[in-house]
Amino acid sequence: MTERIEWRTKSPGDDTLVLVGQLGDNANAVLKAWAADSSLIADFLNDMDALDTTAEGREVAAEQRDPQQWGKLVLSRAQEGGDVLAIDPEPYWDAIYYYFRKHGVDPHPMRRPG
Repeated sequence: MTERIEWRTKSPGDDTLVLVGQLGDNANAVLKAWAADSSLIADFLNDMDALDTTAEGREVAAEQRDPQQWGKLVLSRAQEGGDVLAIDPEPYWDAIYYYFRKHGVDPHPMRRPG
């Protein structure tokens, strides 16, 4: 499987982006993690080139390599090309509301109201 970036949530506002890929025999290992905020999520949704996905292989402790322990999967995108691999609509729209809509902003930075 290709490397991917997953948006995971434990609760509203407790979100993480994780880079998941091959580490030894484990094809599903978390290689890097970022604490998510509205600007990082906007980059993830709109232009993943802004994310620094270089990983030295050991940036996440061995006991944190399982993607499931970072929370429920919201959205997964291929690291190369950005194709959407999986999405769970309910937590996705809940998070869009939490980070953007309740503040009157759009997750796409180029969109302007009116």
